[in-house]
Amino acid sequence: MNNGNERPLITSVCYVRLPVTELPASARFMSDIIGLQRVAEQDGEIAFRSDDRFRTIGLFSNSSEDASVGVEVWDSTALNIIAKRLGDFGFVFRNADADECRRRYVQSALLAEDASKNRIDFVVRPFRSGKRYFPCRDAGILHFHSIGLRTTQHVGDLAFWAAVGAEVSDWVGDITYLRTDRMHHRIALYPSNRNGLLYSAFEVEALDQIMQNSYFMQESQIKIVQGPGRQAASKQIFLHVEGPDGLIFSYVNGMTEYGDKPRLARQFPLVASSLCDWGSESKDVPELRAPLYSTGR
Repeated sequence: MNNGNERPLITSVCYVRLPVTELPASARFMSDIIGLQRVAEQDGEIAFRSDDRFRTIGLFSNSSEDASVGVEVWDSTALNIIAKRLGDFGFVFRNADADECRRRYVQSALLAEDASKNRIDFVVRPFRSGKRYFPCRDAGILHFHSIGLRTTQHVGDLAFWAAVGAEVSDWVGDITYLRTDRMHHRIALYPSNRNGLLYSAFEVEALDQIMQNSYFMQESQIKIVQGPGRQAASKQIFLHVEGPDGLIFSYVNGMTEYGDKPRLARQFPLVASSLCDWGSESKDVPELRAPLYSTGR
């Protein structure tokens, strides 16, 4: 997970940029329903924050551009190492120009694609905010926590993330939890028949906020995709809700820390109880659902 100097190459997932079909309506959903703080708009992209970062979610209506995930890199030296490793493995990448860095609110960036053609931005010095995070709806959000990615080229995507220092914590079937720091995972790869971002997750204060948001979504007639529930491997409590264009946003709390002691990645069977040991199931999102024949119930 490091560059040979006891420093990690990558440190955190710091933003996602998402194309939407109805930008004003989607922006209202992010602030009024999810509980993010709208902070800026430039070149048709609206930025929202969830913590001390300048922004963690960006919405845009440019249909020619795909979603991308921003991953913070330790420094420019680490970025050069990542470029070398991705090149050695034959992955597609290029340096971002000044305008692309400005639109991403970062100092420098490497724009890459994993084997499934998910767009990953490795960024150096993403902007922080000197102002307190202050949303118009109190959802109890503490910070941007993690992402789930759809993978169509599972072996290739594992090689991509291994090249930049992510390590496997556990497996559920072929679902792979990847860690970049002390937490159980920050990135989860879900085998799928298409690529793209599966969900963006925000840490909330406690189980109370998971339940409060669950009732708020029901009262607001927002579709709950799955939860409240708890992942068997990470012990993370979650609530997945569906937003505009089928985007999934999650409230999470209580993920187990991986710790300093090395251990083998554990293999859980792809059954319903491995995806949620409280018993919640997702009926409409294939990637979050165990095959019916192996529910184990």
